[in-house]
Amino acid sequence: MQPEIQAKLRRIKKVSVILRVICKVLLALITLVGLGAVVCVLLGVGGINYGNTIFWTAGLTLGHRLLLGAVTALTFAALFKCFYHLHRLFGDYSQGDIFTRASVGQLRQFGIACLLWGVMNFLWGVSLALSVHPQRTFQGHADSFVIGAILIVIAWFMDMAVDLSEENELTI
Repeated sequence: MQPEIQAKLRRIKKVSVILRVICKVLLALITLVGLGAVVCVLLGVGGINYGNTIFWTAGLTLGHRLLLGAVTALTFAALFKCFYHLHRLFGDYSQGDIFTRASVGQLRQFGIACLLWGVMNFLWGVSLALSVHPQRTFQGHADSFVIGAILIVIAWFMDMAVDLSEENELTI
């Protein structure tokens, strides 16, 4: 392997290790904030800040709080899944496995998780808005849907590139 390529690969590995550590920190924060939000909703104390609007859960019935707590937990689980697959992708990159089936699979899973996060975030906003009295409006965002779709398409292109690369290696 050429020295320039080896230097680039070392830089990719180094940056990937740093980004993987950042993902670990974010996974821990998502877990803590998610648990805090679920406990807040289930106990009916405090409020949830969604879109710069505070939704207070104190006056909700137990059934409402349980349902809202389940939606809150699933929403944070979807966000956790996003960063988990990003963490795994950087793990592959830190080992030098950049254009491999495993890294393509993690990129695809990250795209799917972004789509799932968008759906759950929208459902969470709707459930928060419908749970409080008087009912409030909220503003949904389509950014995670677009990002997820783009990542899935990029993963598809990368999968084709891996196929071509494997076919090229087998050709004499």
